[in-house]
Order: sequence, then structure tokens, then C-alpha cells
Amino acid sequence: MCGSGVRDVEQISIASDKVVQDAVLFLSKVDRGKAWPAPVPTVVVSNRACEFTPYVQVVPVGARVELVNADPVFHNVQAFAVGGTCREAVGASDSVPADRKHPDERPDERLHALRLILPLTVPNGAKVPVVVDMSHPMEPDHYITRLEVVNERDPIPSKGVFHFTPANGQVFLAFQARMDEGTSEVLVTAECTRHGRWSSKRSIKIADGAGGCASAPIPARARGPDIHPPRIRIPQLVREGRIRRNELIDVQLAIRHPSRTGLTVRDGRFFQQAEPFYLQMVEIFYGVERVSRFTLTPAVSDDPFITFRLRAGREESLRVLFTNSRGQRFEATHPVRLS
Repeated sequence: MCGSGVRDVEQISIASDKVVQDAVLFLSKVDRGKAWPAPVPTVVVSNRACEFTPYVQVVPVGARVELVNADPVFHNVQAFAVGGTCREAVGASDSVPADRKHPDERPDERLHALRLILPLTVPNGAKVPVVVDMSHPMEPDHYITRLEVVNERDPIPSKGVFHFTPANGQVFLAFQARMDEGTSEVLVTAECTRHGRWSSKRSIKIADGAGGCASAPIPARARGPDIHPPRIRIPQLVREGRIRRNELIDVQLAIRHPSRTGLTVRDGRFFQQAEPFYLQMVEIFYGVERVSRFTLTPAVSDDPFITFRLRAGREESLRVLFTNSRGQRFEATHPVRLS
């Protein structure tokens, strides 16, 4: 599926002269051959209009493959092994254990692989998309309790601490953050109830002069007040019209609310000019159970749009409660009905 319809993807590509193109010839039992260039360069594959370019790419074992999303929406990219072993191309586990609660137990690194998805370059540091997901189990005795996203180079390093429970079913998080101009590294750390903390990092470049950490004046709105109540949206319900029992669903939270760091820049240095004003806490309840709690910072973008996952195990109301730095609260509810 891509967009709102079904796309037919060609399995064989025929050139204008009627020959098969983008084909790979495999030779077996070859003892010697031409060596790959050293060092092996990073292979870049672009995803544009829901198609990969180049369509076929040959790389040596152990090479780094970098997939670039050239579309204005997020994509999930998966790697599959055929007749052998394959390390995932996107989100390949460069996650490393920061500590270990059970030193005698050998954890499965694949379960703790953190997929941190960031654009390579961003034209506006005030709204940087961040996506994190994991395939880790979410069982009562073994689950991911929290994620933290940090950019140590920024004047407000923490972009938020996000707490999860087994009721989430899977760790998935998407939101937008403020980051300073230039090249820096974003670090995400996950905490497992059995195997401690694991981390992964990615580089990002914000265009010169486009840093988003200093506060600009609150933008004028076309209509209405600067703060609107939150909204809850479940894409599966919109797309399919129903939710199946125990289905993993995406939950999207949107609220119109400014996020002001109170920082200003003078002579290349940040100064605290005013009191920060931002959404400080998000609590999500499924029935009476609090399934997630997100602690935000002024480094979250204006008008936060947050996506996370939930296992729809029962018919209950989903309720979200936002609290800002002035103690104001904003609430929304959405029924979860199962088919």
C-alpha cells in the first residue's frame, strides 16, 4: 500500500530494447575475483514517491547502506534475508548496552535494536522530525520502560523522556523537536526492565541560520486563540473503519499550543531572556490504566504532534491529559470499539 490506493510494483524491469534490466548474475564456487574498493563506500538508496532509486543495488557483505527518505511523509523500510543472513539495512543495530541489570544473562541484541530515524539535513531547526521504534517484547516481566532523546550540543539537550508500559504492545514514538544549527548527534536511550539501558545515535545537520532553539515571537494565528484543545486520531480506524481485538494501533495526539524556550542569541551565545512556556506533561489513560507518560521540554516544537502505539485489548475510552508549564490542563477522549 502507498497513499490511498494499491500500487502494482514491477517484479521485472524491461528496457526499451526488450532486454531485462536491473538484473544480477550470481556466480558460485568462485575462489578468487576482483576485490571491492577499500574502504567500501556507503551505498545510498533514495525512497521517492514510494519507489527505491536505484531499483537494484549490489553491495558487499558488511557494507553500510543508507536509505534516504525523499518524501514528505515517514516510511517504514524493512530488510529481508533470502537464503542467508541479513542485518537490517534501516535501524541496523548499532545500539549498545549502557548498563546491564542481569550481568550473567546474555541479552539478544536484535531485541534491543533501536531504530532512530532522522532526516540527514533539515532546513528548519524549529521542527525536526524524530522517529524511534523497537521490536522488543512488551511483557509484564520484560519490557521497555522509557526512552529519552538527547542532543548534547543544544542549549536544551533533552527533547523529552517517554515512559511506556506493557499495555503499549510495542515501542514506537514520533514527534518533532527544536535543534540548533550545524551538524550534531542525536542520542536515544531505552531502558529495559531486565537488561538495563541501550542507546543509539544518528548525525543530523540543520541549515546555517536555521537553528530552532531560540524563541521567536509567538506566530500570529489566522483565527481563534493560540491554544486549542487536543485531538486524538487513530489512523487504522479512519483507514479500515474498525479495530480488531489485540491489534496494535497507532495513536496520534495533536494540540495547538506554543512551545517557547525563552532563549535568545547574542554574539553566538544563548541567554535566558524569558520564562519558558511549553507543554510539560502528557498522560495517556486506557480506561483507568495509565499506559504512557511523556515528560516534555521546551525543546519540543510548537503545536506538538505525537504518535505512539497501543494494543487494543478491550473496549475502553482512550483519554489524554496535557499539562503545560503554567499548570493549565487540556483533555481529550476517544472511544476504542472492537470488531
